[in-house]
Amino acid sequence: MTRQKKSRNAGDNGQRHLPASEARKLRQPKEETKKKGAGKKSGSRNSVIEQQAEQLAGHSGPKDPRTGSKKPIALVVEPVMAPQVKADLQPKARLSKAVAPGLSPAEELTLIENDAQLQQLLERVENNEILTGKEAKYFNAKTARLEQLLEELGLSENAAPDTDDDPLAQFERTDWRKSILGDED
Repeated sequence: MTRQKKSRNAGDNGQRHLPASEARKLRQPKEETKKKGAGKKSGSRNSVIEQQAEQLAGHSGPKDPRTGSKKPIALVVEPVMAPQVKADLQPKARLSKAVAPGLSPAEELTLIENDAQLQQLLERVENNEILTGKEAKYFNAKTARLEQLLEELGLSENAAPDTDDDPLAQFERTDWRKSILGDED
């Protein structure tokens, strides 16, 4: 057996490595796209003079947004005259109070007596629960209105009976001892 010198080449086991010049030939070129402009073109400040020259020549090109208003501004504040109001003008609209929807006291009384929320709150009060917030406000308003309606209709328990027609009953009700002797018991 003849001796063979060891080689550093691995042999043709894998894909052959192409030199750079051959790789460039095989590679497909990228599609060229136009670059988006990020701002104004260079030299836009200098083009203002050119645009003004064009406008003087009679060309009405696009207006430069950097040029402001040519309206003169007053440097001293002038007092503004208030418009004079004629004294003899009368208001054309008349104010009137809003009229509540016409419910008779009897109808309003039946509405309050049939109010389910008021009935529930009344049961809670009878069970010695304490009402707070909106519930207490609602309960107080409805009970106060109920008492007013009962007095208007003459149905309240503590309303004075109409005995003004009977002078003898009125005479018997007066306590003469207090008027004669003073406020002693």
